[in-house]
Amino acid sequence: MITSAVRGVVVAALTTTFALLPALAHAEEKDADNDIERVELVGLSGSDTTPVRDVETSDSWTNHMDLYTEVTDGSGKKTLRHAGDGTSECSAIVVQGPEVTAQCTRVLRLEKGTLTLSDMIRYKPGERVTAKTGITAGTGHYRSAYGEGHIALEGRQVRLVLDVDE
Repeated sequence: MITSAVRGVVVAALTTTFALLPALAHAEEKDADNDIERVELVGLSGSDTTPVRDVETSDSWTNHMDLYTEVTDGSGKKTLRHAGDGTSECSAIVVQGPEVTAQCTRVLRLEKGTLTLSDMIRYKPGERVTAKTGITAGTGHYRSAYGEGHIALEGRQVRLVLDVDE
């Protein structure tokens, strides 16, 4: 025979389990519907305050760029469509001869909202820069954005491929 104390514990355990089931089902549904939006942009640098002299540790600079997306028309021809603008602010954290490692924060203003990125990049004279970038914040459509992407810098051109999770 089951004592009343054991019966009370079993009832409490079952009640707790049934109370949590809807929340657990909702969490699984949310994870199953975890959409990642791919954002691909081409930036063309306009103004740039990178020091013209040798860069020293703690030197900072800003860059403004116009942002574009590649669009393919009916004939297969690719063109650039204006998508917004962006700024980056970088600070040199390590300087070894001509090689500079910088911590950068970038803000991209797009039609649907803004995205804020953070990355560390290494500049070597004459070489293309590639690095991972983290999505740290956003506004508007991207208000709960996070994720990561890749950045490539070559001359005045910046290429961004971002996987935006919400």
